[in-house]
Amino acid sequence: MAYSSEVYSAASRVLEERRRNAERLASLKKADVYARFPEIKKMDSELSRNMSELSVLILRGGKDLDSALEEMKSENAKIEKKRAEILVENGLPENYLEPQYTCKKCSDLGRKNGILCSCYKEVCRSEAQKELAASSGSAACSFDNFDLSYYADNGANDGTNPRRKMQNYSGFCIKYANEFSADSPSIVMMGKTGLGKTHLSLAIAKTVIEGGFGVVYVPAQKLVSNLEREHFSGSASDAFMRKYANCDLLIIDDLGAEFQSSFANSAIGNLINERLYENRPTIISTNLTGKELAERYSERTASRILGEYRKLYFVGEDIRFLKNR
Repeated sequence: MAYSSEVYSAASRVLEERRRNAERLASLKKADVYARFPEIKKMDSELSRNMSELSVLILRGGKDLDSALEEMKSENAKIEKKRAEILVENGLPENYLEPQYTCKKCSDLGRKNGILCSCYKEVCRSEAQKELAASSGSAACSFDNFDLSYYADNGANDGTNPRRKMQNYSGFCIKYANEFSADSPSIVMMGKTGLGKTHLSLAIAKTVIEGGFGVVYVPAQKLVSNLEREHFSGSASDAFMRKYANCDLLIIDDLGAEFQSSFANSAIGNLINERLYENRPTIISTNLTGKELAERYSERTASRILGEYRKLYFVGEDIRFLKNR
């Protein structure tokens, strides 16, 4: 589970807000009950006083400690029983004054006994989906709405059937997303603009996030801009490079659309090489051909992509054009 630092921070804020809200509501309910039932306030003061005395007894120790502890526990139990009876008699649950945390297992702390709670993992997944939607600007893309009807169901000039080919690619992407692991292969989606490359890569991202993995989606232009700003800022921070290099799945959209420079070509090549070396899956979508990849980035980078990535050659007509026809 290698989410971005932004996702972890957002998840921690969500849990902290849940906890604060639960405790704020409990405080309001307690003030109301104390005003209506002064005897309960008196009981709570007595229980608090007993807890303080209990701490003193434990620190002092002594041979009579066990009997003193048992006596105080018995007294506290009687007070708590009477307190509960008053609440129930007045139509309130026994635990009415306790904070009602969203997660009963960890009390919205995100951890229990030093182990991450399932609620924290769930919030991370939710925040990762939000981050994906914000970074992609296309929250509606899913496998369910990948419409094959936009692909011609007849033989193309090269003898292929676009709809059948894209149906196979869609099935491959669904299987890839559902079975994603650290050992999953990298993918390069190639083809002209408007053929569904971004749609399928985002659909993969959503499913992989639901599986508990960290996904970073970034357009190539923004990737280069972030790395360039980081590199030339004079700061020792390499937060963006670590974010892109260490996530479970990196999706680079529209490779080749970024402003071309020696730094951009080098940064992209280094990132691709590092993720291959660390065996971290990457998905690249590009309108460039294999020859254009080599001409733009270097034979070595193109060879890495074309030789070690699973290649999907998208076919058909520009779907955006067909929708607006």
